[in-house]
Amino acid sequence: MNDLEKDYAQCDIIKSDPVVTYKETMTESIGEEQKVMTKSQNKHNRIFATAGPLHEALPDLIESGDISPTMDAKLRGKRLVEEFDWEKDDVTKIWCFGPDNAGPNVVVDITKGVQYMNEIKESMVSAFQWSSKTGVLCE
Repeated sequence: MNDLEKDYAQCDIIKSDPVVTYKETMTESIGEEQKVMTKSQNKHNRIFATAGPLHEALPDLIESGDISPTMDAKLRGKRLVEEFDWEKDDVTKIWCFGPDNAGPNVVVDITKGVQYMNEIKESMVSAFQWSSKTGVLCE
């Protein structure tokens, strides 16, 4: 910095810590053997979760606002089914986007025949928002 300031720039340089934006991504789906399980506080319920990457173009469309949580659910669902081969039932069960309810990460409830999932929805969404904002590697 001293050489840059004295020899090359020949003027005062305001110095600060560098600002680096980190973005993490998944490159492959987590298989059945790596399915994650947690128990509810009363230890009577088990929640299993898997994760996988979205189609390559989908995160860019979400970040640009072409697909967003605020758009009409039917239009968003139609687009996800036609362009990205999502299941028709899954597009109606998108719980949230993250981080900050606008990012290119999505939580989808893909349970079949399970009752009372809406009772845990708020907790699941809150945990997802926190984890997608801080990131595993960055934080």
